[in-house]
Amino acid sequence: MSERSVSSDLVTQNQPRKVKKFYHKANKNKNRQISKRETFNEQPVLIDDEKGKEGESKEEIKARRAKVPKEKDTFPQHIPETEIDKLLRNENSNETQYIEGQLRVNRWNREYAYLSFSDDQCDLLIIGLRDRNRAFDGDFVVARINQPEKWKMHQGYNQKTGVVVYIREKIHPRRTIGYFKENGKLFYPRDRRVPLVKISKKSLQQFGVCQNYKDILYLVVITDWRKPKFAVGQIEKIIGSIGDIKAESNAILLEYDLDVTPYSLDVTKELPSSDYSLTENDIKDREDWKDECIFTIDPDTAVDLDDSVSCKPLENGNYEIGVHISDVTHYVEFLSPLDIQVSKRATTIYMADNIYHMLPKELCQVCSLSPGQDKLAFSVIWEMTQDARVVNYRFAKTVIRSCCQMSYQHVQKMIENPEYNWPDNSINIDGNYKLNDLSIKVNILHNLAIQMRKRRFQNGALRIDQPKLCVKVDRITGLPISYNIEEQQDSNRLIEEFMLLANMTVATHLYNVIPETALLRNHREPSKRILSTTQEMLQKFGIHLDIKSSTSLHASMKRCEEALETEDDERRIIMKYRMMVVNNLCSRAMTRATYICSSTVKAEEELRHYALNISVYTHFTSPIRRYSDCVVHRLLYSTLRNIDMPKEWTESLCKSIAANCNIKKYNAKMAQERSNELYFTYLIDLKGPIVTMGIVFSVHESLITIILCQFGIKLRVSFTHLENLALVEYSSECSIPTINISWKQPAITQVINVFTLLHLRVEKHPESFQLIGTLLPPTQGIEI
Repeated sequence: MSERSVSSDLVTQNQPRKVKKFYHKANKNKNRQISKRETFNEQPVLIDDEKGKEGESKEEIKARRAKVPKEKDTFPQHIPETEIDKLLRNENSNETQYIEGQLRVNRWNREYAYLSFSDDQCDLLIIGLRDRNRAFDGDFVVARINQPEKWKMHQGYNQKTGVVVYIREKIHPRRTIGYFKENGKLFYPRDRRVPLVKISKKSLQQFGVCQNYKDILYLVVITDWRKPKFAVGQIEKIIGSIGDIKAESNAILLEYDLDVTPYSLDVTKELPSSDYSLTENDIKDREDWKDECIFTIDPDTAVDLDDSVSCKPLENGNYEIGVHISDVTHYVEFLSPLDIQVSKRATTIYMADNIYHMLPKELCQVCSLSPGQDKLAFSVIWEMTQDARVVNYRFAKTVIRSCCQMSYQHVQKMIENPEYNWPDNSINIDGNYKLNDLSIKVNILHNLAIQMRKRRFQNGALRIDQPKLCVKVDRITGLPISYNIEEQQDSNRLIEEFMLLANMTVATHLYNVIPETALLRNHREPSKRILSTTQEMLQKFGIHLDIKSSTSLHASMKRCEEALETEDDERRIIMKYRMMVVNNLCSRAMTRATYICSSTVKAEEELRHYALNISVYTHFTSPIRRYSDCVVHRLLYSTLRNIDMPKEWTESLCKSIAANCNIKKYNAKMAQERSNELYFTYLIDLKGPIVTMGIVFSVHESLITIILCQFGIKLRVSFTHLENLALVEYSSECSIPTINISWKQPAITQVINVFTLLHLRVEKHPESFQLIGTLLPPTQGIEI
């Protein structure tokens, strides 16, 4: 699930007109409007005796006034922690004056930031850098709500505004990527949520900025923020030239504060080598599963094989199903120097051009469940009926030997043609098994997975699919060569169901046995306000969503998808694109799933996972690439041995690990998306501009946001290029934002609102690695 979207990118004026006409100058007008809005929350500058004191000369009045700092040039004082805690404790729920939460800064304009209210009312709006009061995106802050006369009308709401008065926790790393201009005097971050930065003279000289700064990317650390206009900082390193693909890729990693430096010999010297053979001590007290038919199912490019499955019919007609997960923590001692380093990284990072493993490479190879090799595993074993009901389950430390590394493509062929007589040499198999044996087991697992999935959604689970762009990069040249949209097939869903079942089984056990310090993964309910707004808007386009629960939402979205099957081919494709918009709109209301220490919640309900519609959930199945899973392995093992975790394992440590895993997981996800878009943009630049189709996702006065239908990428398209080509009018009649474009050639009027299909020319921005879209005049018919 994506995180809840921030409030609208554009803040409307108090009295918007129904219709606005503008040409290519619309963007300039917009900038002028924003500059006016910057003064919204500034207080009047108070100077005693503005007319001057008796006997004062004009020069003396001017000098005295100069000594009084203007309020807009200073930050409000932060309230001390002890006082802010007292204020929060004494809050009256009917007259809330302070709210606490994670600050979200508008990604397009640093002047606007938001805090969510717990009761799902419209976000608290914080206008201007001064009222952000030195807080950065992602920081946990406390804000004071302004008096009603300072609130702003926004999308029909009288939106509350406020001022940050305390920074509870600095989450943002205070490091940023950017460049210099204007003779190298001021640093401009690429991230528009970060303030401009004034660099110390010493740092400028050290890195030779005064002599050569053009077209160079720098990493800057922000050391202070004394005035709202700009922060203060120093250069940490030169990243490389703007436009150099490797430098741009490294910049993404640095921007998201992801550590990809190789592990030092100090922490890896005790690790087993990649050709390590298990010892008697390794397999002591483990169940021997080496002769069982166990296999992995992964993408064909996978190198970290941390999960495998098995399936065996029982005499009573049931099945013994096993999920066998790499036992990483056997090799990594709790709180050892290596464990501490791994915990800081917390996740493997998948960039388009490289994979940066969470574990040292040699340990990845030792732990990976490669076929034909004896490996250590932590297994969840169920007895399951033919209608996919779990009769009982158990956990076991095991030693296994996978017989085959199958790709999703292999498994998909087995599912689509279960009677096919597979040639023995089509896939490498270790041991006394044949491909037909594996095909039988795959189809048993597939049939069970179908029933499990159907039952999950009947019980209220929700899934919102969105296209995922993947770019293939040549490992030798480092350049992109192709792209594809990742699609979910039955083979993906098969393995997904059993991994979900393993995670749910482990979570239930942990919470029952150690409810105080279990590391769980929750997913809070979506914003009812955003869902309601989405529901009302879609209703106007004939799309009916039931948002009462995850069950009803999934059912109504499913009905929309099933309606596609009744359409002809052309209509079906159009409806498929419309569903992309519906899915994206619903995703905006969703919160981000997070790791949480079980004892830190006020009510058990807060542990629920909304999308899965279950009471508790965790991550157990990917310890090679997620540190959270390593923690869960240790917790589970301690409960099976009926021993306590080491004394260092406390609620505080559990909470700290959960917080870091949340940050690193989200940052790695964003870096992966940015990396694929970077290399896709580079590929477009190599091949030249393309003409493609987009579907409108949102409409604003001077721009629209579209989804590129073939790529799943969102793009903002402005109308500044329409100079001398068309007249543009914006209206919001019947609460449906609409753009009317009166083209001169051809002389037709184009009406644009949500769901409109458009032709665009898409190309790389001439000065940055960003895609830009240019709206093309409509043709007589839209080619699909």
